[in-house]
Amino acid sequence: MSSQRSEKAYVLHVCTSCREPGSPREPYEQRAGYQLYQALKDELRDTDLGERVKVQAAECLSVCPRPCGIAISSPGSWSYLFGDQLPTASVKEIVECLALFVGTPKGFLSRSQRPKGLRGSILGRIPPIGGTHASV
Repeated sequence: MSSQRSEKAYVLHVCTSCREPGSPREPYEQRAGYQLYQALKDELRDTDLGERVKVQAAECLSVCPRPCGIAISSPGSWSYLFGDQLPTASVKEIVECLALFVGTPKGFLSRSQRPKGLRGSILGRIPPIGGTHASV
């Protein structure tokens, strides 16, 4: 299974240290980011999309003022960074966005293509490494 995981071309990074302001640091498993990570792993487990996307814990995505943070990336594709995600309410839209990302050439998603909850929560879009991608 570990060799199969390394072959996945798409990665969903989930900040597991994200927590709401004023919420306790411990226990770690109670942090909103950790709960979002677990919910996304559970949602994608045993799905076709889960076969292509690795859900990976990220210690910190440095989006502390806008928890919970996620990032979507793939070699040769645009990468996206989002904040303001919720452990239960955002899961379906994140999965919907992943499906769009996987099905789009070079991972380019216009604002109007993204699910509603991921339109205003975007923190950054990074062009693919190597080559110019001024037009998509």
